[in-house]
Amino acid sequence: MKNNTNIKKYKILSPIYDFLMGNRIFRNARMRAFSLIDIKPKNKVLLVGVGTGEDILLLPNNIEIFGIDISNEMLEKARKKTNNVVLLNMDAESLKFENEKFDFVILNLILSVVENPQKALLEATRVLSPSGTILVFDKFLDENKKPNILRKALNMITSIFGTDINRRFDEILRSTPLNINHQESSVLNGNYKIIVLEK
Repeated sequence: MKNNTNIKKYKILSPIYDFLMGNRIFRNARMRAFSLIDIKPKNKVLLVGVGTGEDILLLPNNIEIFGIDISNEMLEKARKKTNNVVLLNMDAESLKFENEKFDFVILNLILSVVENPQKALLEATRVLSPSGTILVFDKFLDENKKPNILRKALNMITSIFGTDINRRFDEILRSTPLNINHQESSVLNGNYKIIVLEK
């Protein structure tokens, strides 16, 4: 996964992304994920890899929301869904925000996409307030499990579309000071996980 090639891939995918990932199954999974965190009025929330803005539709209106993405085409889709969110072209691995700015950082369907997921999670940690929460919804290989031949072959296909299905969250988490507050299996027979993290 390379960030510069991802920009090209998501330019192509942006017209059909909502059809692929905005269906009822994934929306219900996102709703379940958000139900696990307690967002209060006036909280500051950062959506990393905001994409076409599907998560924006699930958030309350009485909070301050920032969304970042490296794809201008995806951001244009998101802008059509809201007029009260700050949307910026920005790299998840190099956030242009000050330390401890956000009460919540949302990493939905991004750690399997970025070039260096450890860097992205460390950056999310840096901009998170001391009492803040990081929410992750993404596809991960089970801990200590090795991908079989079929999964390796499938990953070659999914990588063309900008996502790596063979990343392990325990390896990504290892370089951070974060702790898992909650974790559960989600859609596609548990290949997707919902994870709540705190400092």
